[in-house]
Amino acid sequence: MKDPRRIKWPLLALLLCLGWATISPVSSQPRGTAPKDKTDLGRPIHITSDAVESDHSMGWVEFTGNVKATQEDVVITADRIKIFYRSDGAPSMAATTVEKIVSQGDVKILFDHKMKTAVAERAVYTADQEVLVLSGGEPTVWSGKNVIRGKKIILFQAEDRIVVEGDENEQVKATLHTGGEGGLIK
Repeated sequence: MKDPRRIKWPLLALLLCLGWATISPVSSQPRGTAPKDKTDLGRPIHITSDAVESDHSMGWVEFTGNVKATQEDVVITADRIKIFYRSDGAPSMAATTVEKIVSQGDVKILFDHKMKTAVAERAVYTADQEVLVLSGGEPTVWSGKNVIRGKKIILFQAEDRIVVEGDENEQVKATLHTGGEGGLIK
């Protein structure tokens, strides 16, 4: 049996070559815009976990146990984070493209300089669509004092929009604070 703590070359190359703007569900990059230059793609991702396992032939790497991934002002914590990638046929990992990130178990995402927080039991980010789906438990997103909860929360990063779904047992719940007097209707 292989020791999952042993990091092999493909895993190391993957971590060194991936840019968080390529995979971040909540990148600080303005939505719908490309990075200014190629150096923006090389921002380092720092990941800690109790164990890591990688299967280059299947195109995934999984971090398990007390996982914390940090890049600039974005922090994701979870019981496990699995990254699915495509190597684009290149012999080196430099051409790697992240396809999807699945975070499971007590998922918490802090972003926008810790002004926004998202929590759920499961978070799935699809890179090519720039969509983050929060589900399981009671998915919740806070932005300052504002909060919204539902059965499922879908964040469309490129479109800067959000869809929150309830179910037959529970409606969507939102608390919105206004900046001026008079509330929503003056």
